[in-house]
Amino acid sequence: LERIQSEIDPTSAFLYICSNETVNGLELHRLLPRLACGVPLVVDASSDFTSKPIAWRESNVGALFACASKNIGHPGVTMVVLRRDLLGRANPFTPGVFSYETNIVAGNVWNTIPTFNVDVVGIMMEWILSEGGISSMEHRSIAKSNMVYDMIDASDGFYSSPVKNESGYRSRMNVPFCVAGGDEALTDLFLVECWERGIVGLRTVTPFGKSMYLRASLYHGVSYTDAEVLTNFMKEFAAKHSISRKAVEERGMTMPTPADSPLGLDLCCLMNGKDFGQIDRLSTSPDTVMYASLNHRLTWPKNLKVGQYSRLSKNTFAPPPSVLGRTSPAIR
Repeated sequence: LERIQSEIDPTSAFLYICSNETVNGLELHRLLPRLACGVPLVVDASSDFTSKPIAWRESNVGALFACASKNIGHPGVTMVVLRRDLLGRANPFTPGVFSYETNIVAGNVWNTIPTFNVDVVGIMMEWILSEGGISSMEHRSIAKSNMVYDMIDASDGFYSSPVKNESGYRSRMNVPFCVAGGDEALTDLFLVECWERGIVGLRTVTPFGKSMYLRASLYHGVSYTDAEVLTNFMKEFAAKHSISRKAVEERGMTMPTPADSPLGLDLCCLMNGKDFGQIDRLSTSPDTVMYASLNHRLTWPKNLKVGQYSRLSKNTFAPPPSVLGRTSPAIR
């Protein structure tokens, strides 16, 4: 805060901050107090809105915005809270769709809004209230993130976080961690075994490329039980591989790749009677997964949830065991 106070231009229109930085897992658990120069805050709270209280007046928040897709809905709508005394300052060439004043004067119906998306946000707000409100959401976020961080800190270095606990800035929404110091083979095996347990989204495509750190996102849609599933698996994986990793390093060997794992990956799939061998590249989107060596018009069925870390075999297209032998329900 002292550095900001000394470096900020007192004639600035605003000070922009992101209250939770998702890529590196940094969070301001409370917003900055009012700056001495009186410059208002413009806050990007896209990834932590509704997860903690906001001191609107004490922090001199001028505008706060949040895309809905993290905690309050799904993509397609952005929530904006704007202080009324900041209206009327827009550049005269600002298009109406981007002018807060134009939208407010028109009762937020200057253009056709995505009504379904807005309705979903309303449903989410009702759910948050029914679950105890913001204080309850913050309590849950603290409990979930503490459980994951405590396990990382107690792993004797098998897992590590780039954000130290003593910094006070560990994100409750996004927990970054690396496996075995960033060992690629173990990290890939970790992701494969996560996928098989239904744990997904730990490595996502970002504009910043591929990092050695994975990221566990703990938004409202992730329950405490879900976080427990992840934590228990991480404990199990560390117990199974930390000793073997040490033994391999002592012998000067390399760690096995996921294809060489004891579980015996069969990274090939029989399609139309042809063996396409090892997968060249798979997208994380189930709608665009394809073999690089095949005609790019050939894609996986949209209902096949497969990603980069799925194990493909001859049974990939087989129905779930629970479906086999089941009789169709009688039509009523």
